[in-house]
Formats: sequence, structure tokens, C-alpha cells
Amino acid sequence: MTAAAAGVTLGSMAYGNSSVNAFSRKANGDKDKQPEAQFPFYPYVPKYSFGDYLPKDQGGKFIQMQLIDSEDDHVIVKAIRNGLLQRVYGDPIGWGKLEKTELEKSVWLNRFYYLPSFARLYYLSGDESYLEDMMKLIRVWIHDNPRVTDHPTSKYNWFDMQVAWRSIHLSWCYYLGEKGLSAADKQMIRDTLKEHARVLVEGFGQQKLNEFNHQAHGALAMIYLGILFPGLQQAEELRTGALRILEHHINHAFYADGGNVEQMFGYYPFEASIFRDTYLLCRDNGVTPPKNILPLLHKMADYLFEVAQPDGTMPPVNDSYPMPVNPTETIIREVLNEKVNADKKPGSYYLPETQIGVMRADDSGLTPWYLLANPARTIGSHDHAGRLGFVLWYGEEPVLIDSGCSNYDNPLIVKWYRTSKAHNTVLIDGKQDAATSSDRQWAGKRQTDNRITDWEEKPDYKLVRMVSSASDPTNSNVQWTRSLAFVRNKYMLIHDHFKAAEKHNYELLLHLLPVEVETHGARKSVLLKTDQPMAIIPAKADLYDDLNVGKGYVNLEGMDKFAPVVSYSTSGADTHSVLLVAPVKENATEWNVKQELLADGVALTVEGPSGEKDTILFRKPGASSVSYKGHQTSDWMAVF
Repeated sequence: MTAAAAGVTLGSMAYGNSSVNAFSRKANGDKDKQPEAQFPFYPYVPKYSFGDYLPKDQGGKFIQMQLIDSEDDHVIVKAIRNGLLQRVYGDPIGWGKLEKTELEKSVWLNRFYYLPSFARLYYLSGDESYLEDMMKLIRVWIHDNPRVTDHPTSKYNWFDMQVAWRSIHLSWCYYLGEKGLSAADKQMIRDTLKEHARVLVEGFGQQKLNEFNHQAHGALAMIYLGILFPGLQQAEELRTGALRILEHHINHAFYADGGNVEQMFGYYPFEASIFRDTYLLCRDNGVTPPKNILPLLHKMADYLFEVAQPDGTMPPVNDSYPMPVNPTETIIREVLNEKVNADKKPGSYYLPETQIGVMRADDSGLTPWYLLANPARTIGSHDHAGRLGFVLWYGEEPVLIDSGCSNYDNPLIVKWYRTSKAHNTVLIDGKQDAATSSDRQWAGKRQTDNRITDWEEKPDYKLVRMVSSASDPTNSNVQWTRSLAFVRNKYMLIHDHFKAAEKHNYELLLHLLPVEVETHGARKSVLLKTDQPMAIIPAKADLYDDLNVGKGYVNLEGMDKFAPVVSYSTSGADTHSVLLVAPVKENATEWNVKQELLADGVALTVEGPSGEKDTILFRKPGASSVSYKGHQTSDWMAVF
């Protein structure tokens, strides 16, 4: 190919001043035609936009929403044809231009997330202009980015996920465009995939086995090329290497209950798609899939169904975008030949190995409470410092949220999102997690003793109890126990018990959506003026030295927003803090709650808007039972 000065036109827009001569679409014959392979994804093409079928990694998703704000293929193609790439990356396109300043935005460009949208629209419409524009982009990239050169335009374009994503996306472009692509077009794609195959074999194929999602994704790319392009010299090596890697990830990158060891919620649909598509490619091409892939897919479908928030998205905890769980969950169930019961509602879901729990007020799905409890078993890397954190919804609205991430190029990810103060946690003596709250872009992982120790589901209440030990470096020698409970489907309680040899200061942090907030000074209550107004009410107002409503960031659909942060401050050596969260019609005075400290625990009396009264007992650790006014229990909690 030779550079030309005339420019390449994409749709009706000029595509740069540095172009390459187009191959004739009427080239003679299809030389080196590859052996037959089955592309198993055709049935899904009419049903789903490409980005909905194949979920992105979180770095790619954040940039996708920042630049295009959609996964709809028509919207994506229109944006590219209207000059999005030139406006962002320059004209001619600077493929490595942003690597030193905005690496995620740079790799988004070079991973070709947008190219299969052109191929899908051609496949559905037969309009060859989609293929023409797709091939113009491919030709320019190939011309500008040789794999071996003395003067590379990019440091990362032939490395890691960039190679894996391009291999997958080019495979989709090849198979969806097969009927309309010329022999020369097909040869060009196959030739560049030969180069990609070499990098995959030498990179992921030679890597030490680990549990990082990049390696599993690289193995998926190897399966794609090894199965769909059997004429490649490395086809067998690609297949066998990929199966070895994927079998390792099936057995070691997921806990026995189905959770991922990286503790990344938003990544889960992306990871589930890796094993779904591996299975489909193997099944339809007579290749024995990795061992235990089907049991894992069963667990993955259940995880997606049960952990999803009421709006059908994954909780944005840790490095996570609130990714939709469908169509991923639906397709996995179809692949597994599971009968889908549209009337089935998710219930409470406790994963003891993963150490997370999702609690709903009852299993009918009719009552509106949703709680995700996340003690932060792992902190560092993609996992944040929100120990004993949680997310709370009422109906279709979040009440207390944990917005875990912005895109990785954003300085706020280090300055805010990964810090302790950005989460629904407690700062003891003002101390944050040292590694994740520093100026380091990536902190090393540390395994903690933060655990869910108890999970109880009784007729009158549901309780999850989490503990962060005094030995945790962030706890200043304080043993911290947090109990979260739904009571009679009416309200939620947050009970924090701090036990130490001497007095310490505690700041309880609660993060809200960008909503109007009203405080009541004497009661130290907070009113959230949402569609369904919610109140946060201390059981013992004089326990707290201060109630403050400040501001922090939350990331909503890829955009950083200022939102209220409620902060309750207290102190002591043996301290019990109880907050009630409840729906109200107008204000917090509709609920009354009182707290009484007992020798063996805490007693609460709660009176609701209708005058009904509950007596609630929490037992202290170490006490065999707790009693109050004729009521007694040996359980951690009881409601009378």
C-alpha cells in the first residue's frame, strides 16, 4: 500500500489527509481461501446491537459512554461517519497520539470497538457503504501501524488487550461482511490476523497463568482465531493454548459459589461473555470445550440474575460501570437450554466464598428493598477501600450508593473514587486505606480479614453482619462490627459497634445521589427528597458530635457528578451507633426511634407512621444472650 494525498472519505465525511489506496472490491478470485469454520453468533446478530451482545471491559465501557453514550449500532456508525475520530484523535488520525495523556481513550480507538457496528448493519441491510467505510478504517490502521518497525507510532497497539480485542472485532467484521467483501479485502484481514495470531501466541500463550481478566480475554481471542481461521499457521497452538488458559481461569479465577476473585461487579457480564462465547465456538466447531465450563456458566447466569440491582444493572462497586446484565444472562440460559421463567423474581443471595451478599426484603420480589453487602475481602488493584460497605435501593431508586469508578484516564479515580472516603464506610481516627488512598494509579492487592460472619433470614427480619478486625491497618486497633437489617419489610437499620481499649473517633459516611437534602438539627436526621422521600434517623441523636452534609463525586452513566455525602461523627471506646433508614411521606418526624445501651447489647424501640411499635435487640459479641423488658434472645438480633 502506498500513501496518497487525496484523503479517504468515510460516508460523506473526509477521513484524514493520510490515506491508502483502496483495493478493488472486484478483485479476481479469493486466493488462499481458508477451510470451512462455523461462526456461531449469526443467530444473535438480528436481535442485539453488537455492544449489547458482547459487553465491554470497564475501561472500554467508560470511554464508549464518554464519547458516544450508546451501544446502538446506528448511533455508533453515525458518530464515526460524522467525524468523531477526527475530532478526538486528529486529522489524520493519531493512533498513538493520546497514549501518554489518556491511555484508555487511546486504546479504545485501537481496539476497534466500533468496527463491528458497520459489519452488523451491512449484514442486516445489504448496504455495501457500511463495508466500504469499515474497510477504509481497517486499511488506514494497517498502513499506519505495522507490527515491526523502527519508528512505531504507538507503544501499546501490538500489546495485550489491544491485540485481543482487535482479533475478536476483525473476526466479526470478516464473517458478517463475508458476502460483500472482495477477495482482496478478505485477504487483507487474514493477513493482519496472521500478525495478531503471532502476538497472541508469543504473549498470552507464553504468559504465566494468573487470574487476571486480561488473560482470559486473550485466550478468547486465541480461540476465535484458532477456530474461525483454521488456515493460520498457529491455529492448533492458538486452540490448545487458549483451552489451557481458560481451564485455569474456570478453576481458579472464580470462587466455588460463582463470584470472581477480582471482586469486580461491572466486569462480570464481560467475563461471562468470555466463557459463553468460548463454549459456542467449541460446540459448533467440534472442539472439546474446557472442563467445567458448563457448571461455571450456570453459576454465572445465576450471579447475574441475583446480584443485579432493581434497574437490571450490576452494582457500580470497585472498578465498575453499572453494566446491564441482559442480554448476557438471557443468552447464557438459552445456550444452556434452561427454561426461562419470566415471572421468577430474584431473592436474597449470599455467596460465602466470594464474601458478598444481596438481601431483598422478601423473596417474592414484591417488596422494594435491595441491599448489597460488600465487606471488602480484597483491597487494591481494581478493588477499593470501602470496607464493610453497602449499596441500598428502595423501589427503583438508589438510596445509599457506592459509585466505584470513573474512567481510568480521569485523575479523580485516584484522588477520589478509590479512596476510603468515597465509600459507605467508617473512617476511624480519620484514617484511610494507605495504598488506595494515595496518589498511586495502581495499588497492590492485600487480602483482609473483613468478612460477612452471619447471614440470617427470619420471618420478621433479615440480617447481614460484617466484621473488620482490630488488626486491620486502617482500624487503629478498633474491632468494628456492622449489622445491616431489614425489619418487617418496613425499614432498614445500620448498627455499627466499635470496641477498643481506648477512645477513638468515628466518622460514618453515607453517599447519596445528586438530590436535594434537608437536615433536622435537634434530631440530626436527614431527609432525601427523591421520588419516594427517604429519611435517615439516628436512634440516639446526642451520641453524635456532628452531622455534616458535604459533597463528593458519583459517576452516573460515565459522567462525574457532585452529590451529597452525609457524615455522622462520634467517639468512644465501646460505642454503638444505630441509624434507621425509612420511607416517609413528607418528613422524618413520621418515625421515632430510641436506643438504650444494655449490659449485653442494645435495645431499640421503633414507632412508625401508623403507630405500630417494634422492639429490637442486638446482642453484643461475647454475650450468650440479651434481654430487655421481658424479651430475650440468644440470636444476634431479634424483633418483638
